[in-house]
Amino acid sequence: MNGESRAARWPVFVALALLVLITVIFIIEFVLTTESELAAPTPVVLAADTYQATVAALLADADPANGAQWVEKYNCIACHRAGAENKIAPPFAGVADRASTRRPPLTASAYIYESITQPAAFVVDGFTPAMPQNYPDLLMEQELGDIIAYLLTPDAH
Repeated sequence: MNGESRAARWPVFVALALLVLITVIFIIEFVLTTESELAAPTPVVLAADTYQATVAALLADADPANGAQWVEKYNCIACHRAGAENKIAPPFAGVADRASTRRPPLTASAYIYESITQPAAFVVDGFTPAMPQNYPDLLMEQELGDIIAYLLTPDAH
């Protein structure tokens, strides 16, 4: 083999080495990402006081009338009012009564809080997990408190 032939192969070897390196990195990243995504979140051990301190603080200055406006603004009604007929989400009507027994030992207010902030934690039988996961990022604390207060009233619909 002459020197020119070896020199011509050098870029091919470098390209192959880079391709192998990129492939190995991709496989490692894909496997690690997939494993972390598949890892089940640690379930919350429920107690009668779970979320109660947070919920009490949210409800301290909450205004149910404002909560009625927030569920309209954030379009919660699309699934919980209109979509409830098609089993997209449970209806707001009667939610306070159902919430008190839906996920023992949580109180109604704690259940509603969890349903908004961690909707995948519990999905009501007969419904799909369609609730957006980003409400904790969208809602201000006052808005969240107002919504919980509204849903605890008999006027929620």
